[in-house]
Amino acid sequence: MGDLRERCGIICDDNFYEIKNISDNDYEFVCDPIYLYNVLKEHCNYQIKYIVHTHSENCLPSIKDIESMKIWKIPWIIIGSKCIKAFVYSDGSITEINVNAFLSQELYNLIMKLLH
Repeated sequence: MGDLRERCGIICDDNFYEIKNISDNDYEFVCDPIYLYNVLKEHCNYQIKYIVHTHSENCLPSIKDIESMKIWKIPWIIIGSKCIKAFVYSDGSITEINVNAFLSQELYNLIMKLLH
């Protein structure tokens, strides 16, 4: 990954929107709330289908990711330099789901651009 800083975005209505990461920590993401709200209002009918973010290497959810998954009970897609995985929080645990089952080739190509 060219830039170690985590990048993030959302998928809604079969479109990907990168959201500015406003975290002071390069190894976590905090979506810019104003930009996120505007995207949700203007493009997503206030519905997020998937949360997407990068990790510098592996695709396993961090402790902070897991805590956030408990709040945002939608699938999370994590992209690393050598992997792409999706997870969902349900019934007190994290379950990996098949990212290829729901991600079109077009969306896959768009979110992989976060690594560059």
